Amino acid sequence: MSLVLVVRCDVSGPYGVCAAYLRTGTTDEAEAYAIAEQAGWDIDPDRCPSHTVRPRPVPPVRHLHPPTTKESPTP
Repeated sequence: MSLVLVVRCDVSGPYGVCAAYLRTGTTDEAEAYAIAEQAGWDIDPDRCPSHTVRPRPVPPVRHLHPPTTKESPTP
């Protein structure tokens, strides 16, 4: 039997508690929280990425086609 720490989301709503959890793969509490923070979780209170209150980074815009440049006519 192996022991690992699991971080569970503490958010509860009108229909129960959030079912999100993160299996950290470690037995050290500090390391488990560090892993959870790297995965986007808020710590104290524990909140999953969908319930986090920290601002999420906006991913950069990825253009499907390179922008076209119009060359000015040479006189």
